[in-house]
Amino acid sequence: MVETVTLNLYDVSRKILDLTPSITTIWLQEIVRSMEIPVTIPRDFAEKRTVLLARYLVEDVDHDMQTWALDMGEWLRSQEFPFSSILRTYQLYRNVFWRVLQPELQKWSLSSQEMHYLESQLGKAMDESVFWAVYHFEQMINKELVQKEETISYLHNDKLTMLGKIAANMAHELRNPLCAIEGFLKLIGESTQEQAQLQTYIQVVMHEFENLHRQLTGFLSFSKKPILDEIFKTVQVEELLEEVEMLITPRLVGENIRFEKQIHPCLLACYEEGLKQVVVNLLNNAIDAVQNRTDKYIHVISTSSDGWLYLSVENNGERISPEIVENLFQPFFTTKQNGTGIGLSICKNIIEKHQGTIHCDSNEKRTRFIVSLPIANAQEVGPRMEAR
Repeated sequence: MVETVTLNLYDVSRKILDLTPSITTIWLQEIVRSMEIPVTIPRDFAEKRTVLLARYLVEDVDHDMQTWALDMGEWLRSQEFPFSSILRTYQLYRNVFWRVLQPELQKWSLSSQEMHYLESQLGKAMDESVFWAVYHFEQMINKELVQKEETISYLHNDKLTMLGKIAANMAHELRNPLCAIEGFLKLIGESTQEQAQLQTYIQVVMHEFENLHRQLTGFLSFSKKPILDEIFKTVQVEELLEEVEMLITPRLVGENIRFEKQIHPCLLACYEEGLKQVVVNLLNNAIDAVQNRTDKYIHVISTSSDGWLYLSVENNGERISPEIVENLFQPFFTTKQNGTGIGLSICKNIIEKHQGTIHCDSNEKRTRFIVSLPIANAQEVGPRMEAR
C-alpha cells in the first residue's frame, strides 16, 4: 500500500526563502570560481530565482517565472555571454541549491516518498525556469538575426538602386553620341566601298563599337528599364555561341588555351545582346582563371531538358573557396587586383531579367558557371519581361 505524503509544503517554502541569501552567495561564488569567462550576475536577479522556486511549491508562478527568465535573458544577452556559459550558470545553481537545502531537509526526518515528491516538484520548477530562459534567449537571437538580415537586404537593395540610377543616367548620356558615331561610320563605310584598307579599319572600329555597346548593355542591367530597349526575340543558341566564340578566339589562341564545346541545337527566347554579354564575361573570366595552368582548357556545354536551357562554362583553374563563391555575384566584390567587381553581378542581373538563374560550382579539378534559362516562345515571354 502506497504511503500518503504528509509533507507541509508551506514549511518547506518558508525554509527555502530563509536560505535564499545563503544559496545566492554560494552560487555567485561558484560562478566566479568555476567559469572560464567571468560572469557577474546582479544579486537581485540571482536571489529572484530561489524565491520563485520557493513560491512554486505553494502557488502558481508561471507568469512570474517567464518574466524573470525574460529579464534575466535580456541582461545576459546585453553582456554578450556565450550560450554555453549561460547554461553552465544554471547547472551550478542546481548543484548549489541541493547542496544547501538537503542537510536542512534531513533534519525533518522526511520519508523517502516525501523526499522524492519534493525533489520532483523542485526539479520540475528548475527545468521550467531553464526552458523559459532558453526560449527567451532563442527568441532574442532570432530577432537580432532577422534585424541583421533586413539591414543587409536594405543596404544591398540600396546599392543596386544606386547602380540602377547611375546606369540609366550613363545610358542616356552615352547612347546619343554613340548612335551618331555609328551612323557616320556606316555613311563612311558606304562611301568608301572601293578602298579595301579603309574598309578594314572601319570594320575594326565597328567591332570595338559593338563591344562598347555590349558593355553598356551589361551595365544597364542594373537598371529596371529594358536592356537598351532591345527586342526580346527567338535565337539559335548554337549561332549565338558561335558569334561569342569569334569574339574571344584571339585570346584563346594567343594564350594557348584548349577550347571545346558541346552544343545541343536549341531555340531560345532572349535578349540576344544581353545574353552574349553574359557568355563573353564568363569566358573571359575562365581565361583569366587558367593563367597559372600548363594545360589550359575551357569547355562550354549546352543542353536542354523539360523546358529549360542549361549552359555550362567550365575551366580547369584553381578552386574557388566556398566563402568566395558565396559572394561572387555581389556588386563590387572582386578577387582580381584590377577588377571592378561588377562583371558577375551584371551577368546575374541579365540572367534574372530572363527569369533564369546562375550559380558557381568549384572543386580541385574544375570550376564551372551554370546558367539556367527557361525555353519559351518569344511572344509568350516577351510581354511578361517588359512588365517586370
